[in-house]
Amino acid sequence: MDTRIRTLIGIALVGLVLLAGPKGPALQADARFKLRPDASGQIPYVIVSPVENSGYRAGDAELAVWATEEWERRVGGPLRFRKTDDEAGALLRVRWLPWAEDAALGRMEPMPVGDRLVAFLDIRPDEARFRPSIMRRVKVDPLMRDVVLYYVCLHEIGHALGLSHSDNPRDVMWPGTNGVTLPIYDRYRHHLKTRDDIPRVEWLSAHDVARVKALF
Repeated sequence: MDTRIRTLIGIALVGLVLLAGPKGPALQADARFKLRPDASGQIPYVIVSPVENSGYRAGDAELAVWATEEWERRVGGPLRFRKTDDEAGALLRVRWLPWAEDAALGRMEPMPVGDRLVAFLDIRPDEARFRPSIMRRVKVDPLMRDVVLYYVCLHEIGHALGLSHSDNPRDVMWPGTNGVTLPIYDRYRHHLKTRDDIPRVEWLSAHDVARVKALF
């Protein structure tokens, strides 16, 4: 195996261990893996076509786009995303996958592709597999499904930008004691009247933003 590829794999594995590690009072930004702009100064990303039976709906891709725009708008400075249709050139790849018992609703995984690390952001959008309390809520309040998925997009992009979990439940980077529960999602749902309000409301906390600013 090429030495550079071995090094990239090692870095990716270290990043995954840190992202999956226990929470603690001193969790800070983790720069062992962080998306870095390409030669244009931007982070190109692609939204891959959904896998069959993923539960993907028209409009889900828009949530991922809004999430990149919120991170860029709130952080500012050198953090810039660029949507592309060129999957081979994308440093961030959003994938919509079917539910799996051993998988999370969202996951960011850095993987070596050629001579670089690419952040794969996997989302499993089938609301029939959400927590029972959230699934029941979605049935009577369809907008809650968008709230859940948008939160997941913001959270996993945060990992791709170099952030570990936060111990503050007011942060999007908070993973929940046993996962994110309905009261957390309700905090954001409360500010929305329609789906179009999602990109108009600030979801990221000042702490979320400050941590990424410290890296960029």
